[in-house]
Amino acid sequence: MNSLEYNKQDYLRLGEQPLSGTSLVNWVRILRDNNFKIDWEFIPKAIYVTSMILALSPFRYLERKKFDSKIQQVKNVQPIFIVGHFRSGTTFLHYLLGQDPNLAYVSTFETMTPGIIIAKEELFKNLVKNHLPTKRPMDDLEMNANLPYEEEYAIANLSPHSFYHGWYFPRNLKSYFDKYSVSNNKNNGNIEHWKKTYDYFVKKITYKNNGKTVLLKSLVNTGKIKHVLELYPNAKFIHIHRDPYKVYMSTWKLYQKILPIFSFQHIDSETLDENILYNYKELFSKYLKEKSLIPKENLIEFGYNKFVNNPVETLKETYEKLRIPQFESAKPFFEKYVDEHQNYKAEEYQFNISLKKKIYKNWKIMFDAYGYDQ
Repeated sequence: MNSLEYNKQDYLRLGEQPLSGTSLVNWVRILRDNNFKIDWEFIPKAIYVTSMILALSPFRYLERKKFDSKIQQVKNVQPIFIVGHFRSGTTFLHYLLGQDPNLAYVSTFETMTPGIIIAKEELFKNLVKNHLPTKRPMDDLEMNANLPYEEEYAIANLSPHSFYHGWYFPRNLKSYFDKYSVSNNKNNGNIEHWKKTYDYFVKKITYKNNGKTVLLKSLVNTGKIKHVLELYPNAKFIHIHRDPYKVYMSTWKLYQKILPIFSFQHIDSETLDENILYNYKELFSKYLKEKSLIPKENLIEFGYNKFVNNPVETLKETYEKLRIPQFESAKPFFEKYVDEHQNYKAEEYQFNISLKKKIYKNWKIMFDAYGYDQ
């Protein structure tokens, strides 16, 4: 089995914890939801997060006071959603689509400090920039404050209702997944609060970008298609999928890299493995049930191999199927980005027979749905 290890260096990587950009109210709610259980090695990180929250509070208040009424006036928002499981090629797709100057996206900076992204932008962008690695730890793709990033980090900073809080408090990872990834939760108040928070943030990004269509990549939404459509009935969806065997190994690597940096608790390797297997199966069980709710003309699906082998042509098909305008004007930007990153190689993995049997047994639903070889 893969293993999860923590070391002293990880405990002291204080500035990389995303909750530094949340509010004091949200921070206390998250702590309360987790019974204030922080393992002692992570206490310096919790102190740092609290101090940053307090330091940034006046700026969040001023931004709300100045811009909230204008943000609420934004109408007819119909975003483009990238969906799929973690480690399926979604980041490369997100980065590439983000080259289209006709689209807006949520930047790394905007996800980390969602309450202060309009006023004093350069000041706080530099603050975020100084705490970011130059490469993403899980795959060595470039990372900086201006690149596209998952808006779920912003939702986690604006609300207690986010699966990503399970990364910060991983002993409750399954509970957070059930509530906020596949919404197996009878508390309609939580769902409505999530909708309100999500729509507010999407409107804020739309307002900041003068009404451009917003490109979003919250993979958590893969299991919440019904709720997303209730907010945005004409939204467009791009689903990218990948060989489940490779997704399993790459997901393990993701957690090995981010949990020691992000979390306030330890989790043992066996429990984490159970979560990885469970989450993937439940996510796609829900997606395959709900994807028929999306009008056929608003959904395109393709595999990772097809995309990475011919990315620009795949985007052309995507623009045509989803009726996204101005592909030809964006094409040179796509080609330039692909040319600059043509030497990137995804990691290769080795599998023994027992591991492959375990993955296939748990994730058979995905092998069957998309024709992956056993």
